Amino acid sequence: MIVENIYWIQEWAKVRQAEVVRLPDSFEIHDSFLKHMSKEEFDSAFKEVWNMFTNIYGNIAKFPEVFGMPLHKSVEYKYSTKEARESRSAAYRPLKLLFYLLNAGDLHNGTIILDVNKFKAINDVKNIPIIFERLSDYGFYFDGLKNYKIASESIYILYPDNAQVLTVLKSMADKVHITNRINDFLSCHYKLFQDDTNTVNYGHGADIIADKMHTKQEKEFVYAMDAVLSEMGYYAGSRESNEGPGYAYYSKESEIRKKGPYHYLMSSNKTKLFLYLRIRNVSKCIDYLKECPDSVKQIFLWSDTGCSNRIKGTCIYGQEYAIDGNTYWRCGCCNAPFYFSPIINDIPHYIKLVELGLKK
Repeated sequence: MIVENIYWIQEWAKVRQAEVVRLPDSFEIHDSFLKHMSKEEFDSAFKEVWNMFTNIYGNIAKFPEVFGMPLHKSVEYKYSTKEARESRSAAYRPLKLLFYLLNAGDLHNGTIILDVNKFKAINDVKNIPIIFERLSDYGFYFDGLKNYKIASESIYILYPDNAQVLTVLKSMADKVHITNRINDFLSCHYKLFQDDTNTVNYGHGADIIADKMHTKQEKEFVYAMDAVLSEMGYYAGSRESNEGPGYAYYSKESEIRKKGPYHYLMSSNKTKLFLYLRIRNVSKCIDYLKECPDSVKQIFLWSDTGCSNRIKGTCIYGQEYAIDGNTYWRCGCCNAPFYFSPIINDIPHYIKLVELGLKK
């Protein structure tokens, strides 16, 4: 039997690969990025970059030892340990190193000339010799290294197979540096190029979730749900978790800053869409559920194990309820207790259920 994800890094590298923003059939490129090539040439070079980023994350998941990644076994370290936490960000190391190299260098005739002192001042990536070696596997050539260690005050970086790839990467890094959008570099976000080098008109509001989705149906749901809740007067704000970004909806604007209890939360759970509903009293929803389609009823027909508070007998947010003679338990300590993969046609039912069950 083949066991997958022996190490935490393998699981999180797969997540990072999934978080690379899906490419549409076509996307806008601002004229400021087309000074040195045609749109067709830019498209081709960016797709090569996109494939490179995707392959780096994928190969870390397959061969973490080769990349010098932390090898913490998931059976030995619980989810909340520092070893497991280290693995969540470790998969970013090759691309963070690449960003720092680009940020500390200038592009001249298809070559990045790196200021080593500037690079050392900003770099926080570990095990850089082994990562330099791995980057060379993806087409980069480094002049100024010895055994992949820095051996000169200037390093020359080339991409011999396609010099336009370095031009695109340098454009990405410059825009990310100016606009403070490092996550857009790490996820190879095509929307970096839709505005000029100083402007960001994306990644706000429901885009936070929609841009992480892989399917048309999930994207459509995000924007449809956001439109309904915005029309109802809800206040919305981002709400991060280890598994990905979230976008929460509150009855009061002050709750956004306090990260208080939201009524609804759309969450990218490792790039899968979940909707959370704040229902505190299921008994008030039972009669309405009888009128709902099975896709809605199923939300309530399973139990979770609860958290340590339930085991200790101190849980005050979980709830027990009965439907058709069966008893269920749902924890509400960390998030709203009811979460699922939503369907756009069921939005009116989600709204009604929260209205009925919000108050105890």
